[in-house]
Amino acid sequence: MATGTRITAVDADLLSIPLERPLVTAAFPIPAIDTALVQVRTGDGHTGVAWSFAFGQGKVASLIRLITDLADLVVGSDALATEQLWARMSKAVGFIGRQGLAALAMSTLDTACWDIKGQAAGQPVHRLLGGFRDSVEVYASQGLWLDRSRDELAKEAQSLVEQGFRAVKMRAGLPDENEDVARVALVREAIGPDVKLMVDANQAWDLKQTLRMAARLAPFDLTWLEEPMPYTRVDAYAIARRTMEMPLCTGESNYLKGELMTLAAQGGADYIMPDLMRMGGMTELVKVAHQCESYELPVTPHLFMEHCVHLAAGLPNVVWQEYQPWWQPIMQEPLQVVDGRVEAGERPGFGIMLSQEAVERYRV
Repeated sequence: MATGTRITAVDADLLSIPLERPLVTAAFPIPAIDTALVQVRTGDGHTGVAWSFAFGQGKVASLIRLITDLADLVVGSDALATEQLWARMSKAVGFIGRQGLAALAMSTLDTACWDIKGQAAGQPVHRLLGGFRDSVEVYASQGLWLDRSRDELAKEAQSLVEQGFRAVKMRAGLPDENEDVARVALVREAIGPDVKLMVDANQAWDLKQTLRMAARLAPFDLTWLEEPMPYTRVDAYAIARRTMEMPLCTGESNYLKGELMTLAAQGGADYIMPDLMRMGGMTELVKVAHQCESYELPVTPHLFMEHCVHLAAGLPNVVWQEYQPWWQPIMQEPLQVVDGRVEAGERPGFGIMLSQEAVERYRV
């Protein structure tokens, strides 16, 4: 086993990255992005970077405690042995359960090791995964929240298109269905017929309301309706997919590949949206993407664009990277959107270069 890539240290920091204004969804408000930033270091000088997050510093503090516990398990091991490390961590958290904080903690260490794998090979991760494309189509997810007035909504939608996005996502799930429909109509008018539009209801509806709203929103040519119902209702998603004309997207709230494969096997989605931290890291996320390909299902990663753009660039059935710049303030070089796409880049690993000044500024 290679000695140079053995893990020598794991650093975990709690950051609270402020937002210009709180975000409002149908599920909960988001005042700041409280983050567990992890840096895994090896004997030959490589540093892998990854993070998980939660809304609330107390939750992230608990997450960091679990990360440091698992770090004791991986220090001294070869960072390139990602399958072995994932299996060891999974076994270690078996007693408390592999979902929730356990998956989020595993994700930081596993994903950071993938960063090191790319650095050690001198290749970007998307090349290690297969190198299917060099740039990835993105959709704007950083705006169009429920707290926007109609006037703000229209101006923000137009602004996103002017910034180079060719697809945007807005939120729905207000108590008044008529207001939801009116706001979707407003955004469609603002962006025009050629820009793609996604609508995310953040689990606000039941099956009957989902079917009713899908019919009402059909005239606005949605690329997909996202997570309209509680994510646990796989049976309801399967019914909705068979009934709705527009595509259905879900999966961001599900944990590990077993839940997503149940969703795929039962026909509960047209697009599967895995979340990197809920998958326990890149090792499991890659497996989900490959398994979805066997169902001829496209995959669209949830958040974590700094890492997941490599999945989308590497694999043919991974489409539409969500552009959400929550962690761009701690980057030396923010990702650039050009004609609706971002370049995966040629830096080894994930190519992430942290701004140490920003990390210090946001450290709690």
